[in-house]
Amino acid sequence: MRIGEYMTSNVITVRSDTYIQKAQKLMQDHKIRRLPVVDEGKLVGIVTQDRIREATAAPLAFPITWEGRYLLSRTRVRDVMATNVLTVNPKTTVEDAITIGQARGIGALPVVTQDKSLLGMVTTTDLYNTMGNAIGFGQGGISIHVYECSKAGRPFGEVLDIINRRGIKIWSIIHVTPPGIGKEDCIIHLDANSSANATSEILGELKVKGYDVEARPSITAHYHNIIIRSEGEENHV
Repeated sequence: MRIGEYMTSNVITVRSDTYIQKAQKLMQDHKIRRLPVVDEGKLVGIVTQDRIREATAAPLAFPITWEGRYLLSRTRVRDVMATNVLTVNPKTTVEDAITIGQARGIGALPVVTQDKSLLGMVTTTDLYNTMGNAIGFGQGGISIHVYECSKAGRPFGEVLDIINRRGIKIWSIIHVTPPGIGKEDCIIHLDANSSANATSEILGELKVKGYDVEARPSITAHYHNIIIRSEGEENHV
């Protein structure tokens, strides 16, 4: 999946010489948190609600004067925008864009050509939704949790063979490493039409072979290598 297929191309932008009051009103009217700053078709920065709020709040800490109000009214986007903007190109994969956004704590990524012409925007929320839809979030079924699924050097294919022999469709697979444990578990999401008997047979055979497993109803599917983090993360530009 490439960003060019999933980006928002109808992007609201401002010029760098736009007054911040106008930029702020645009964001309020369109219920968005950021605006790409584009001069002559080229991306030169991003202005956010937070940056404008900081710029307008600072004078309030001091007695308001006519001169202060005037200077604030003449403040332009170029005076408060971020210029060191992380971007992606339309051929960037959705997976890579998610990784970039997560690593840098960025909530949105402009999509640009090699010469910095703006093509569109993607937010991390959009990307997670896209990935979730692609890998089947929301599908009902049964999840089989295999603890330490590759212990003792066993190939993971052994677990899949046991499932495949029953002719059950596998919606998705997720490999997770719980924090502080360092041992990989596998969660296998089976088709909602899986019979209870077949699921019991799978669990029974896996246990006979020495696997620690359990099954539970599932309404979501996953297929991505994820390391579960215990700390929270915040997105911003």
